[in-house]
Amino acid sequence: MSAGEITEAVRLHKVKRPGGVFWFDLHQIEQNSDGTWLRGPVGSPWGAPHDCGVLSVPVVVLLKVGRPWAAWWVGDPADQRLEIDVCLPPEVTEAGWRYVDLELDPVLHERDERVEIEDWDEYEEAYGNGWMTTDDATLARTTAERCAEVLRHGAEPWLSRGWQLLRQSR
Repeated sequence: MSAGEITEAVRLHKVKRPGGVFWFDLHQIEQNSDGTWLRGPVGSPWGAPHDCGVLSVPVVVLLKVGRPWAAWWVGDPADQRLEIDVCLPPEVTEAGWRYVDLELDPVLHERDERVEIEDWDEYEEAYGNGWMTTDDATLARTTAERCAEVLRHGAEPWLSRGWQLLRQSR
């Protein structure tokens, strides 16, 4: 399958504890050793427990079974960025993909190359309220720190591939 080829919709379920299931209708555009690449052009449907809508900016998502993160390249003109959703390893489902969010999000802001880990407050709340186990909390923290380092150094080929696919999705 080539990068420009659009296949039928793939539903990505993102589980937020205790917030419920969020979903995104995306398209698989590529599969390689880095994982499965999904594209969400502007207008792609999404839903949450108390809302729904369409994407106002394009996104590209990279997932891989067994890897505790999902990468989201976000084509927001005001803040183009790469967000890493630290999560329990994604699973392939009948409809597409599913992962459980572990709250911490390393983010690379493309404009100024700033890297930060967002949502420490959500992480503390989830762990403090028992919505994530001690093992999940440890996985979240160590994965977030490791991913932030990857974003700071920027040497992995999948980083540039994501930006390239995002540019093609406009």
